[in-house]
Amino acid sequence: MRQLFGFTVPVFVVCLIAGNVAMAQGGRGRGGFGGPGGFQMGPAQLIGFEPVQKELKLSDDQKAKIKEITDALRPQPGVNFREMTDEQRQEFFAEMRKKNEEAAKKVGELLTEAQNTRLKQIQLWIQGTGALTTNEELAKKLNVTDDQKTALKTILEESGKKGGELRRGLFGQDVSPEDRAKINEQLTALRSETEAECLAVLTDDQKAQFDKLKGPKFELDMSQLFGPGRGGRGGRPGGNN
Repeated sequence: MRQLFGFTVPVFVVCLIAGNVAMAQGGRGRGGFGGPGGFQMGPAQLIGFEPVQKELKLSDDQKAKIKEITDALRPQPGVNFREMTDEQRQEFFAEMRKKNEEAAKKVGELLTEAQNTRLKQIQLWIQGTGALTTNEELAKKLNVTDDQKTALKTILEESGKKGGELRRGLFGQDVSPEDRAKINEQLTALRSETEAECLAVLTDDQKAQFDKLKGPKFELDMSQLFGPGRGGRGGRPGGNN
């Protein structure tokens, strides 16, 4: 466990948060964590979850090599955001972003063509309609217009603000299980509402193509990401924290 902004969270979450803040500062995400009440996770982050590895049918050799990649993403001991200057934080986030991009490339090289295709589909399921503004390849395939991008951006930014406010409640040291469950329910509801609003911006043809690109349904229980010592339903990312 590690201290982040005065709160104790799993090491993997530190890495995940850093990656998402870096994305936000790089202009590719808003609201800190990005997405409609959810996270924006790259290949190297997603593949650390046991359910994702199971879905991709990874070999033991692939799992071992992927663990090396995800372990390398962990922040060095002694990282203290509260003592950093704004410039130091920006440098840290920029470095994390660079590491995430390099790790994503390494992961892609380890996977088969079919596994890479499925991993992209899983990303779309996890990101939801948030991918419409952060995934340039997706926006191009769906022929998302500038007006649609503006409308989607407005919806997602507002959702990001609401989601950020809700998530801050998860970090309190005295948060009860009941309060945590209530916040997670609110986050789930926010995500559903945002998804519906974003889909309403798309044409019927775009929605049909979006569904096709996502492939078979995949679910990952993100509500447990901030649970004590947990990374998600089915196991911790990479098998250990």
